[in-house]
Amino acid sequence: MITFIDDTINRIVFHYNKAHNQDCTIPQWVVKHKGVSYYVKHVTSKIGFETKETPDSEHTKGALQFRGKLKIFENGEAEIY
Repeated sequence: MITFIDDTINRIVFHYNKAHNQDCTIPQWVVKHKGVSYYVKHVTSKIGFETKETPDSEHTKGALQFRGKLKIFENGEAEIY
């Protein structure tokens, strides 16, 4: 079942969730879309990407950045298309 869907092309950024290193029950990935973070266990993409470096960030030093559409599923998976 789908929890969230946005069929317009927008900026989508995802990165590894460092909290997963201390507690494996916390999802491994963070997907950010329009200012909202979604914590997911798996990300599938049908489009190309580019990196987004953030060396001054206290949270992550880099991430993958997409322009595309997004679906978040109830089972903790995300699809970027």
